[in-house]
Amino acid sequence: MFSNNLFSEENLNFSVFDDKFTKANNLYNDSKYEKSIEIYFEILDSGVHSSELYYNLGNSFYKLNDIPNSILFYEKSLKLNPTDKDIINNLKMVNNAIIDDITKIPEPFFDNQLNKISNNLSYSNWGLISLIISFLFLLLFIFYFFSKEPIVKRTSFTLLLVLLFLIGITTKISLHAYEKNHLEKYAIIFSSKIEIKSEPNERSENLLILHMGTKVKIIDSFNDEWVKIKLVNGQEGWINNNEIKII
Repeated sequence: MFSNNLFSEENLNFSVFDDKFTKANNLYNDSKYEKSIEIYFEILDSGVHSSELYYNLGNSFYKLNDIPNSILFYEKSLKLNPTDKDIINNLKMVNNAIIDDITKIPEPFFDNQLNKISNNLSYSNWGLISLIISFLFLLLFIFYFFSKEPIVKRTSFTLLLVLLFLIGITTKISLHAYEKNHLEKYAIIFSSKIEIKSEPNERSENLLILHMGTKVKIIDSFNDEWVKIKLVNGQEGWINNNEIKII
């Protein structure tokens, strides 16, 4: 699957770049993948970013059998559009080509459901929903406060509790989505083979070996040269910063 649209609906005012995007797509369709990548990067260098642009870059690198870059740009695309099935399917397909097969620790049920729900909208949209519900809560509270009818008060009070619960839920989802997409850092390994160290220096113990294309979570850094990573199986270690690219 290939994307022919550079921007989602909210970014249509940037249509001036559509000609370049169309040109790059045509080059891709003519199997001129290197040339298409050059133009996609020209668009990126202009400060324009979109899920569709990253997705097509992922496709182009995949055609060149450049697995690490393909995974990197599919991940960037998914970060902007976490529910897109084409991105998810392509990412699963290309991940089958990497050497490392690390078993993921199952997420707790609550965290798993929270991830699924938060992926349906961006953190800003969830925050907007929370604000709207908060405004409705305020209006209903005023109505409840000035009402004299007992049945109206009881009904209003029940609705206030429901709205208060929804405010808490949507706020939690919004904060979770923000943390997941803006605070947590992930990277792709670009070295053909890299030793994971127990400490941030070359003389420390080797914990394991990872290969290009593997996705890791960055949890710490040291001297702008070393980063501490965490794998999906919970294992942690240190690698050199120049061996990875940030998603």
